[in-house]
Amino acid sequence: MEKEKNELHHHEHGEDCGCGHDHEHEHFVVDLEDDNGNIISCPIIDAFDFEDKEYILAQDPNEDSVYLFRAAENGELEIPDEDEFDRVSKFYSEELED
Repeated sequence: MEKEKNELHHHEHGEDCGCGHDHEHEHFVVDLEDDNGNIISCPIIDAFDFEDKEYILAQDPNEDSVYLFRAAENGELEIPDEDEFDRVSKFYSEELED
């Protein structure tokens, strides 16, 4: 999936949201554009800080794919380069083990 559109926003859902509870709630999503130009809203499943930067994890609701983004100062989401991705992934994996 191409990650051309990295827009962070929230959706508000009512009783029919599928969460199993009768209440209103909201959650944040990242809209990603696939190779065919379709927009996929991927829920944010976690956010954390590492090396003075904020990172978020978004999961494709149609697959088990999880995407890692760095939050830029302007509010946009950036895709880390390979070295940064490896460092952040290692940190996150080690934090989960603790």
